[in-house]
Amino acid sequence: MTTSSITSSRTFEGSRIASIASWFSRIVMIPPTIILILIGARYITNPIHAASPTGVILSTPEALTDTRVVGAIALTVAFAITTSIASFARLRIGHATVFAMMALILMVRFFGFAQDGTTLATGDQKVKVIGEILFLSLNMVGYFVQTYLHSKAALRA
Repeated sequence: MTTSSITSSRTFEGSRIASIASWFSRIVMIPPTIILILIGARYITNPIHAASPTGVILSTPEALTDTRVVGAIALTVAFAITTSIASFARLRIGHATVFAMMALILMVRFFGFAQDGTTLATGDQKVKVIGEILFLSLNMVGYFVQTYLHSKAALRA
């Protein structure tokens, strides 16, 4: 009897941890998804306004259309992350998507700093970099937690 109660309490505790971890995973993927949706909608509905705060001038119809495509790409990534949020089996894929996107964005941003002379003090670069590092870190933690839980579940099976 003692063994079965210990086993059931461990199972309950393990499922509780898995539940908390899956909700943590979903929560940390929501802000990047919302930001991507807002960026996508802004670039599709009003590309001139979306690009102008950083000094970009869209002077041809082709430039407007190409900028709207950037919005479509942002919405596509948001869609991929949203579908992974809805499924426990795809949480790791969602984290990997956010992780890869933020890592690539940071690499390109730092490349731009080196090539273009931009610094963290330029415009709102510091806020963007802090947000990207935060999303990268949280989704890295979420990815490793989900990987650990998947490997633990595979060992039990």
